[in-house]
Amino acid sequence: MSLKSVVITGASSGIGKEMAIEFASRGYALGLTARRYDLLKEIQKEVEKLWGKAIPVELRVLDVTIYRDVFRVIKELDYALGGMDILVVNAGMGKAKPLGTGNFQGDRQVIETNLLGAMASVDAGIEVFRQSKKQGMIVGISSIAGTRGFPGNAAYSASKAGFTNYLEAAKLEVEGEGILVSTVLPGFIDTPMTQNLKSKPFSIDSKTAAIKICNSIERRKKFVIIPFFPWYFVHKLLKWIPNFLFGRFKKSFERNSKN
Repeated sequence: MSLKSVVITGASSGIGKEMAIEFASRGYALGLTARRYDLLKEIQKEVEKLWGKAIPVELRVLDVTIYRDVFRVIKELDYALGGMDILVVNAGMGKAKPLGTGNFQGDRQVIETNLLGAMASVDAGIEVFRQSKKQGMIVGISSIAGTRGFPGNAAYSASKAGFTNYLEAAKLEVEGEGILVSTVLPGFIDTPMTQNLKSKPFSIDSKTAAIKICNSIERRKKFVIIPFFPWYFVHKLLKWIPNFLFGRFKKSFERNSKN
């Protein structure tokens, strides 16, 4: 019997890496992409050490800002795995700096990666599933940060807000085609991307986050906040809290992080 398969973009570290290991433990064949092949190779070796050749692992170098490569690589992995069941759009980056400090090129990279690269990945996944007529699942890893524009992290917030809305539109576009699109909004997760943040309230480690995300995927959830408590309530609150209170909230966490 052939294994179910999952393709994960941005799989070399953080949540992507932990999801790869978790899916392997559940018997999924893996298609992993990232910019650094050496880090992908380490994951492949870890999977082989734990499960031998029972879990196929396909690796591809991919920079999601080279959009034509996104379509090519996802099609390649679909073929190599004998059919892709799940696509996890996880590749992302963050460069938190205040506006007006000469960081526009960094902000542009964030938008090109987190929004345009993610959009290309979703579009490529839909194309593959439509052509194969498979009831596949596309999972977009967005962020609670997309709920409200966070000062000092404007481009990241904008990229995730855009991606969340894109995913919601995609859900409706493919409705009735057997393709399920899921939106995942993590709160603060301890990953290399967040290690330099001044404060990370209610953070969880990337392994715990990966387990929760994999559980939600297997349950075919369409919208998930990780972890549910307290981020579900924070997500609701962020939409309505006045700017002057939001500013105090932010400054309070910054003060606490310096103590």
